[in-house]
Amino acid sequence: MIDIHAHLLPEVDDGADSIEETLRLARAAVKEGITHTVLTPHHNLNWFINEKDKVIKLTEMVQKEIEAAGIPLTVSPSQEIRMNEEFAEEILAGNYLPLDQKGKYYLVEFSWNEFPDFARSYLKQMLDAGMIPIIAHPERQNPFIKNIDLLRELIDMGCLSQVTASSITGGYTRRIRRAAKKMMKENLIHVIASDTHHHVKRPHNMVEALRIIDKKFSPEYKDYLVNNATKIYNSEEIQPFHK
Repeated sequence: MIDIHAHLLPEVDDGADSIEETLRLARAAVKEGITHTVLTPHHNLNWFINEKDKVIKLTEMVQKEIEAAGIPLTVSPSQEIRMNEEFAEEILAGNYLPLDQKGKYYLVEFSWNEFPDFARSYLKQMLDAGMIPIIAHPERQNPFIKNIDLLRELIDMGCLSQVTASSITGGYTRRIRRAAKKMMKENLIHVIASDTHHHVKRPHNMVEALRIIDKKFSPEYKDYLVNNATKIYNSEEIQPFHK
Protein backbone atom coordinates (compact mmCIF):
# COMPACT_ATOMS: atom_id res chain seq x y z
CA MET A 1 0.00 0.00 0.00
CA ILE A 2 0.85 3.65 -0.39
CA ASP A 3 -0.12 5.99 2.43
CA ILE A 4 -0.67 9.49 1.02
CA HIS A 5 -1.21 11.32 4.34
CA ALA A 6 1.10 10.85 7.32
CA HIS A 7 2.97 13.01 9.82
CA LEU A 8 6.32 11.25 10.20
CA LEU A 9 8.62 14.24 9.82
CA PRO A 10 10.12 14.91 13.25
CA GLU A 11 9.59 18.12 15.23
CA VAL A 12 7.74 20.11 12.55
CA ASP A 13 4.08 19.90 13.61
CA ASP A 14 1.85 17.86 15.92
CA GLY A 15 3.15 14.61 14.45
CA ALA A 16 6.39 12.79 15.31
CA ASP A 17 8.20 14.64 18.09
CA SER A 18 11.59 12.99 17.49
CA ILE A 19 13.47 10.93 14.94
CA GLU A 20 12.94 7.94 17.25
CA GLU A 21 9.17 8.38 16.91
CA THR A 22 9.60 8.75 13.15
CA LEU A 23 11.31 5.37 13.05
CA ARG A 24 8.63 3.80 15.27
CA LEU A 25 5.99 5.06 12.85
CA ALA A 26 8.00 3.78 9.89
CA ARG A 27 8.19 0.30 11.42
CA ALA A 28 4.46 0.43 12.17
CA ALA A 29 3.76 1.37 8.55
CA VAL A 30 5.65 -1.67 7.28
CA LYS A 31 3.69 -3.92 9.65
CA GLU A 32 0.50 -2.52 8.13
CA GLY A 33 1.66 -3.49 4.64
CA ILE A 34 2.65 0.03 3.61
CA THR A 35 5.65 0.24 1.30
CA HIS A 36 5.59 3.96 0.52
CA THR A 37 4.55 6.88 2.71
CA VAL A 38 3.99 10.41 1.45
CA LEU A 39 5.08 12.78 4.22
CA THR A 40 2.51 15.54 4.66
CA PRO A 41 3.37 17.95 7.48
CA HIS A 42 0.88 20.71 8.20
CA HIS A 43 1.55 23.92 6.29
CA ASN A 44 -0.12 27.29 6.97
CA LEU A 45 -1.87 25.86 10.02
CA ASN A 46 -1.47 28.30 12.90
CA TRP A 47 2.23 28.24 13.80
CA PHE A 48 3.02 25.21 11.63
CA ILE A 49 4.87 26.58 8.61
CA ASN A 50 6.59 23.87 6.58
CA GLU A 51 7.67 25.33 3.29
CA LYS A 52 8.61 23.34 0.23
CA ASP A 53 12.41 23.38 0.46
CA LYS A 54 12.37 22.57 4.18
CA VAL A 55 10.12 19.54 3.66
CA ILE A 56 12.23 18.21 0.80
CA LYS A 57 15.43 18.49 2.86
CA LEU A 58 13.91 16.85 5.93
CA THR A 59 12.40 14.05 3.86
CA GLU A 60 15.83 13.24 2.44
CA MET A 61 17.19 13.08 5.98
CA VAL A 62 14.35 10.83 7.14
CA GLN A 63 14.85 8.47 4.21
CA LYS A 64 18.52 8.07 5.15
CA GLU A 65 17.59 7.34 8.78
CA ILE A 66 14.98 4.80 7.70
CA GLU A 67 17.47 3.04 5.44
CA ALA A 68 20.14 3.07 8.16
CA ALA A 69 17.64 1.40 10.51
CA GLY A 70 16.96 -1.31 7.92
CA ILE A 71 13.28 -0.43 7.54
CA PRO A 72 11.86 -1.26 4.07
CA LEU A 73 9.88 1.94 3.62
CA THR A 74 10.20 4.64 0.97
CA VAL A 75 9.12 8.19 1.77
CA SER A 76 8.49 11.22 -0.42
CA PRO A 77 7.81 14.89 0.38
CA SER A 78 4.48 16.69 0.28
CA GLN A 79 2.31 18.90 2.53
CA GLU A 80 -1.11 19.04 4.13
CA ILE A 81 -1.94 22.56 3.02
CA ARG A 82 -4.41 24.64 5.02
CA MET A 83 -6.36 26.86 2.67
CA ASN A 84 -5.93 30.55 3.47
CA GLU A 85 -6.24 33.81 1.56
CA GLU A 86 -2.81 33.38 -0.08
CA PHE A 87 -3.49 29.80 -1.14
CA ALA A 88 -4.34 30.35 -4.83
CA GLU A 89 -1.41 32.67 -5.48
CA GLU A 90 1.04 30.33 -3.75
CA ILE A 91 -0.11 27.12 -5.40
CA LEU A 92 -0.20 28.61 -8.88
CA ALA A 93 3.32 29.95 -8.31
CA GLY A 94 4.53 26.41 -7.60
CA ASN A 95 5.29 27.01 -3.93
CA TYR A 96 3.40 23.97 -2.62
CA LEU A 97 4.33 20.30 -2.85
CA PRO A 98 2.02 17.87 -4.64
CA LEU A 99 1.36 14.28 -3.59
CA ASP A 100 2.67 13.00 -6.93
CA GLN A 101 5.68 13.62 -9.14
CA LYS A 102 3.88 15.57 -11.86
CA GLY A 103 2.09 18.19 -9.75
CA LYS A 104 -1.42 16.88 -10.36
CA TYR A 105 -2.75 16.13 -6.86
CA TYR A 106 -2.57 18.32 -3.73
CA LEU A 107 -3.74 17.54 -0.20
CA VAL A 108 -5.92 20.45 0.95
CA GLU A 109 -7.19 21.00 4.47
CA PHE A 110 -9.99 23.36 5.49
CA SER A 111 -10.78 24.96 8.82
CA TRP A 112 -12.40 22.58 11.30
CA ASN A 113 -15.37 24.90 11.82
CA GLU A 114 -15.68 27.19 8.80
CA PHE A 115 -15.70 26.89 5.03
CA PRO A 116 -14.13 30.12 3.71
CA ASP A 117 -15.98 32.26 1.19
CA PHE A 118 -13.02 32.25 -1.19
CA ALA A 119 -12.61 28.45 -1.22
CA ARG A 120 -14.80 27.70 -4.24
CA SER A 121 -12.98 30.26 -6.37
CA TYR A 122 -9.57 28.96 -5.34
CA LEU A 123 -10.52 25.34 -5.96
CA LYS A 124 -11.81 26.27 -9.41
CA GLN A 125 -8.53 28.02 -10.20
CA MET A 126 -6.69 24.85 -9.26
CA LEU A 127 -8.93 22.66 -11.37
CA ASP A 128 -8.70 25.02 -14.34
CA ALA A 129 -4.90 24.77 -14.06
CA GLY A 130 -5.03 20.96 -14.14
CA MET A 131 -4.46 20.54 -10.41
CA ILE A 132 -6.81 18.29 -8.45
CA PRO A 133 -7.48 19.10 -4.80
CA ILE A 134 -7.79 16.13 -2.45
CA ILE A 135 -9.85 17.22 0.54
CA ALA A 136 -8.28 15.89 3.72
CA HIS A 137 -10.57 14.05 6.15
CA PRO A 138 -13.93 15.78 5.46
CA GLU A 139 -15.59 13.34 7.88
CA ARG A 140 -13.76 15.12 10.72
CA GLN A 141 -14.65 18.69 9.78
CA ASN A 142 -17.84 20.39 10.90
CA PRO A 143 -18.74 22.16 7.62
CA PHE A 144 -18.92 18.80 5.84
CA ILE A 145 -20.41 16.85 8.74
CA LYS A 146 -23.23 19.38 9.07
CA ASN A 147 -23.78 19.71 5.33
CA ILE A 148 -22.83 16.71 3.23
CA ASP A 149 -24.15 18.54 0.17
CA LEU A 150 -21.20 20.92 0.48
CA LEU A 151 -18.83 17.99 0.04
CA ARG A 152 -20.93 16.68 -2.83
CA GLU A 153 -20.71 20.10 -4.51
CA LEU A 154 -16.92 20.06 -4.33
CA ILE A 155 -16.74 16.50 -5.64
CA ASP A 156 -19.01 17.48 -8.54
CA MET A 157 -16.58 20.34 -9.30
CA GLY A 158 -13.79 17.78 -9.72
CA CYS A 159 -12.24 17.57 -6.26
CA LEU A 160 -11.50 14.25 -4.55
CA SER A 161 -11.65 13.40 -0.85
CA GLN A 162 -9.64 11.28 1.60
CA VAL A 163 -10.99 9.45 4.63
CA THR A 164 -8.83 8.76 7.69
CA ALA A 165 -8.52 5.11 8.69
CA SER A 166 -9.08 5.85 12.39
CA SER A 167 -12.38 7.57 11.57
CA ILE A 168 -13.64 4.19 10.39
CA THR A 169 -12.27 2.17 13.28
CA GLY A 170 -13.74 4.46 15.94
CA GLY A 171 -10.50 6.16 16.87
CA TYR A 172 -12.30 9.48 17.02
CA THR A 173 -15.94 10.12 17.98
CA ARG A 174 -19.09 8.23 17.10
CA ARG A 175 -20.22 11.30 15.15
CA ILE A 176 -17.10 11.18 13.00
CA ARG A 177 -17.48 7.44 12.42
CA ARG A 178 -21.09 7.95 11.30
CA ALA A 179 -20.04 10.80 9.00
CA ALA A 180 -17.34 8.65 7.41
CA LYS A 181 -19.80 5.82 6.83
CA LYS A 182 -22.37 8.17 5.27
CA MET A 183 -19.82 9.81 2.97
CA MET A 184 -18.53 6.44 1.79
CA LYS A 185 -22.07 5.15 1.29
CA GLU A 186 -22.80 8.13 -0.96
CA ASN A 187 -19.57 7.63 -2.96
CA LEU A 188 -18.01 10.88 -1.77
CA ILE A 189 -14.75 9.29 -0.60
CA HIS A 190 -12.03 8.29 -3.07
CA VAL A 191 -8.99 7.26 -1.07
CA ILE A 192 -8.05 6.08 2.41
CA ALA A 193 -4.96 7.21 4.35
CA SER A 194 -3.67 6.90 7.89
CA ASP A 195 -3.04 10.54 8.89
CA THR A 196 -0.87 8.95 11.55
CA HIS A 197 0.78 11.23 14.10
CA HIS A 198 1.93 8.86 16.87
CA HIS A 199 2.42 5.09 17.03
CA VAL A 200 0.09 4.78 20.06
CA LYS A 201 -2.06 7.91 20.32
CA ARG A 202 -2.78 8.28 16.59
CA PRO A 203 -1.67 5.06 14.86
CA HIS A 204 -2.09 3.96 11.26
CA ASN A 205 -5.12 1.65 11.74
CA MET A 206 -5.16 0.91 8.01
CA VAL A 207 -5.51 -2.86 8.27
CA GLU A 208 -8.44 -2.68 10.68
CA ALA A 209 -10.18 0.06 8.69
CA LEU A 210 -9.88 -1.93 5.48
CA ARG A 211 -11.24 -5.04 7.22
CA ILE A 212 -14.30 -3.04 8.28
CA ILE A 213 -14.79 -1.60 4.78
CA ASP A 214 -14.47 -5.06 3.25
CA LYS A 215 -17.18 -6.35 5.59
CA LYS A 216 -19.61 -3.40 5.65
CA PHE A 217 -19.24 -2.21 2.08
CA SER A 218 -17.51 -4.58 -0.33
CA PRO A 219 -14.10 -5.99 -1.24
CA GLU A 220 -14.32 -3.99 -4.47
CA TYR A 221 -14.76 -0.69 -2.63
CA LYS A 222 -11.90 -1.55 -0.28
CA ASP A 223 -9.64 -2.20 -3.27
CA TYR A 224 -10.84 1.02 -4.92
CA LEU A 225 -9.78 3.13 -1.94
CA VAL A 226 -6.40 1.41 -1.68
CA ASN A 227 -5.63 1.40 -5.41
CA ASN A 228 -6.47 5.07 -5.75
CA ALA A 229 -3.59 5.95 -3.44
CA THR A 230 -1.24 4.34 -5.96
CA LYS A 231 -2.98 6.11 -8.83
CA ILE A 232 -2.64 9.45 -7.06
CA TYR A 233 1.06 8.92 -6.45
CA ASN A 234 1.54 7.92 -10.10
CA SER A 235 -0.45 10.94 -11.37
CA GLU A 236 -3.13 8.70 -12.90
CA GLU A 237 -6.80 9.53 -13.34
CA ILE A 238 -9.29 8.58 -10.62
CA GLN A 239 -12.63 7.26 -11.79
CA PRO A 240 -15.88 7.28 -9.79
CA PHE A 241 -16.68 4.07 -7.97
CA HIS A 242 -19.38 1.97 -9.59
CA LYS A 243 -21.18 -0.51 -7.38
